[in-house]
Amino acid sequence: AALFTETPHDMTAQAGEDVEMACSFRGSGSPSYSLEIQWWYVRNHKDWTDKQTWASSQLKSSPPEEPAKEATKISVVKVVGSNISHKLRLSRVKLEDEGTYECRVIDSSDGKARHHKVKAYLRVEAAGGPGHPQDTELREAPLAELTAPGSAHAHHHHHHHKAGKELR
Repeated sequence: AALFTETPHDMTAQAGEDVEMACSFRGSGSPSYSLEIQWWYVRNHKDWTDKQTWASSQLKSSPPEEPAKEATKISVVKVVGSNISHKLRLSRVKLEDEGTYECRVIDSSDGKARHHKVKAYLRVEAAGGPGHPQDTELREAPLAELTAPGSAHAHHHHHHHKAGKELR
């Protein structure tokens, strides 16, 4: 039977990191037929991974064209053969890259195109989590400037000078 031999899994990345999702599929037919693998990005809410929420939202009637707008085809690879593998590489992910990534395989083994899908959720966190001290500093620098107005800086430097003169 046709099956996925490697599927992407839900993952959490920090903004700026490179992310790879793997998807491999083995077809069921004779070796010389065409397989197509596609990576899609589906912009979804965080709770979408909660199947119950998803099931209930599926029941609500929504315009059929809506989901199509939400999904973006990222890449397509076609091969002739019974195995296909395609890694999705996302370099320097941004917060807005968060969402569901879907690997679709179109299996045309017996003249009929069969669609197989597997998805994974990518969560992207702001840089500066544990183990990234330099990111934390970069992220917090602007905040420090906002909370300390320029006058405070000037006063600080001025005061410093005066203290220096007094010591002399």
